[in-house]
Amino acid sequence: MKKRRNWQPVALTLIVVMLIASGTLYYLAGRHQRSSAMLEPGKRYVTFQSSYGERKMVKLPDSTLVILNSRSKLYMPEGYPQNRALVLDGEAFFSVPPAGQEMVILTDKLKTRTPGATFRLRSLESQSGAYCLVLSGQANVGKSYHSPTDNATEDLVAGQSVLANKGIDLMEKETFELAEQEDCLQGKLVFNNTPLPAALKKMEDWFGVEMEMRGNGRSKYVTGVFNPASVEDLLATLGDSIGFTYRVTRDKVVIKF
Repeated sequence: MKKRRNWQPVALTLIVVMLIASGTLYYLAGRHQRSSAMLEPGKRYVTFQSSYGERKMVKLPDSTLVILNSRSKLYMPEGYPQNRALVLDGEAFFSVPPAGQEMVILTDKLKTRTPGATFRLRSLESQSGAYCLVLSGQANVGKSYHSPTDNATEDLVAGQSVLANKGIDLMEKETFELAEQEDCLQGKLVFNNTPLPAALKKMEDWFGVEMEMRGNGRSKYVTGVFNPASVEDLLATLGDSIGFTYRVTRDKVVIKF
């Protein structure tokens, strides 16, 4: 059996490097006018927000590091980190350092508690599905709403996850391969003679966008290491080398040959 790698120090180092390189050590997006159903009435929040096809990196006052994926919002209440609780609508990587008080991250489907961990959390209020994947440390995850059938929580360690669907009131514990999340966490897309359809699938996961290919591009292959800040940065580079045009709409990216 392979020895499991300790991801916490690696994750922290990698994200810090990316934060310094991008110059976004602390992004203050202003006061939020209540648009998420999970925000407490009367409480004021600072909002961190990423645009479509963009990954935004943020460092919070308690040194928690966050990578927000496309069209995601993270709400930090006034008084944080005395009240170490956040609200997420979207998808993000979190690297939470131990700080005595546990961290609580609330979405409309899942409630995640951790004393310190690196994990990936996805829960959009506009969609019924959600998941939490733990890369290092440990976390306790349960439904954030009252279920008429099952309100049990799950304790997760590295390589374990929960998949949830609020529409059918389901939450299940699963396992996953840690290596599958490495590129996303490092902010590095690696292709080695990868068929274009497979490369597009990886880009979809990396940026959190839907991609559609039109025309005869299935015979194309992609090779290279990329560190793009947005999906348009990557498409501009690949379009020149492979020979396609692209269009970014509100709902998806369309690639044409």
